[in-house]
Amino acid sequence: MLKDFTDWLLKLIAKLFTAVWDFLSDIFVSILEGVVNAFVSLIASIPMPGWLTGGLGGVFGSMDSGILYIVSACGVPAALAIIGGGYAFRMLRKIFTLFQW
Repeated sequence: MLKDFTDWLLKLIAKLFTAVWDFLSDIFVSILEGVVNAFVSLIASIPMPGWLTGGLGGVFGSMDSGILYIVSACGVPAALAIIGGGYAFRMLRKIFTLFQW
């Protein structure tokens, strides 16, 4: 009978420590969530610059001809086309697999 009581008491203490650990980890997650939400709201409050609303065509159109030559010689338009193609492929793959990937 004493062994049953000590086993029960040991299980009770183990469950208590598990509950305290879960409580502390939940507090940590809640604090982390608050910090992340504050950071997101801080980033969302930054206004979008005017040159970004026009798109890449507006940015490239307003550049000097010398800078445009360097940009095209470095292959920036081809790089942006490859990135856009990869993004389009990823979106099509997601659609065709019914958003499983």
